[in-house]
Amino acid sequence: MQRYTEPKVQWGMSLGINRYTEPKMQLLGTEVGVHARLSGLSDLPNWQFEGDVSLGRQKYTSTDTGNLDGVLNVETRWRALAPIYRTGAAGQEGLSGGLGLHTLWNDLRGRTSTNYAGYERLATQIWLPVRWTSANAWELEGGLLLRGTHTSRLSQANAANADIRNTQTNGTYLQANTRFKLDDGTSLSPFVRVTRLGDSDTVRSNGQSWFEPKSTRWQIGAVLNF
Repeated sequence: MQRYTEPKVQWGMSLGINRYTEPKMQLLGTEVGVHARLSGLSDLPNWQFEGDVSLGRQKYTSTDTGNLDGVLNVETRWRALAPIYRTGAAGQEGLSGGLGLHTLWNDLRGRTSTNYAGYERLATQIWLPVRWTSANAWELEGGLLLRGTHTSRLSQANAANADIRNTQTNGTYLQANTRFKLDDGTSLSPFVRVTRLGDSDTVRSNGQSWFEPKSTRWQIGAVLNF
């Protein structure tokens, strides 16, 4: 008789710091997150599906356009991973890989300290993630950007401007985290992640050239897993 097991879902909540920088601006603030891990599906028993949703409030600082407080930032990260090479008696350590979908929304609407008007920014990215899980509870993960789009709703700042969509094809991220088991049965996972994106393509609109400059994002925090 074939034995079936119920799919396993693990939930977590996180608190961290998010710092995003471009050559002439930065966003800095705290963020909270909700995390879910699903494994043990009968049709895909070796796959693991993960979802992260983070909400932050950040301070915008620019050398050209001034400052703006209370900028909302919503990020989602979705991944599907399958084993590539397993090690360890339990078969849970080793190398895995798959596909990832990341989205980002920044609400920069409002007036800066120098009276510049802001607008919403939206990004959607497809990544190729690879993860190494060690027997001593360390995880190292890297990702290569396959393709991304970045939409700037410039019309919200000036009705004479058209909204712009740029394409991004150059990017990487690296993440490291570990896990500490707590006495109440939960666990705490500190993490650090850095994401780097290169210059996007250039789009012409209203006689001007628009592109997304290279950027770096640092995220440091910890997830409490239930």
